[in-house]
Amino acid sequence: MYRILDKLISIEMVIQKYDEAGFKFLASSPTQLELLLAKKAATLAQMRASLPGMVEQMERLVPTTKGSEVFYYKGKRGLSQVNFNLLKARGEVLSYEIATADVYLPPREAETLRQGLVDKKIMVKTITNMTKIPNFTQVKELVLNWWEIRSIEPSKLRITADVFVYNDVYAICNYLGKNDVFCLEIHNKNLASLQRDIFFQLWEGARPMKIIGDGGRAEV
Repeated sequence: MYRILDKLISIEMVIQKYDEAGFKFLASSPTQLELLLAKKAATLAQMRASLPGMVEQMERLVPTTKGSEVFYYKGKRGLSQVNFNLLKARGEVLSYEIATADVYLPPREAETLRQGLVDKKIMVKTITNMTKIPNFTQVKELVLNWWEIRSIEPSKLRITADVFVYNDVYAICNYLGKNDVFCLEIHNKNLASLQRDIFFQLWEGARPMKIIGDGGRAEV
């Protein structure tokens, strides 16, 4: 009770009066609420007016470029997160893949990811050890317009983890061990650039896979 009274007194909605009978608490005039709101509005207006200057000062203090960052993800939920982070790609994702995403993502979730790549117009170029891929998707536009895949012999490169390169990101996902599912996501411009160059060197030596139909079926 006294805490409430103290709060009301602090905002001048209740006043204290002392007489022969002791302290009395009296409600302020209803107009006091209008005055209180007017004060708050004035304070808010001042804060809004000073905001651009504050933002400018903060931008001067914060470095314009971020340093390298490494993110660690554990389990299937982490694996899903790293895959959906691909939707942040600007135009292109380069990948090494053991199999299609259906191996580790629920079918609906995998389809949502594929549709997101189409909606954001992100081209996916994939290198795999597979020589045949069965139909795996109903997102026809991805298969026909936003996906290229090539097969490389295991003797040249044995793919034992999914790898993604996009923007300034180099991500590795290990999911072959049932109790050892994890991903590393490294944000570093130089590393991503190096991995991009390596990818295209391997891409040139890989065999293009012929896409048959619009469900994702492909073979060398």
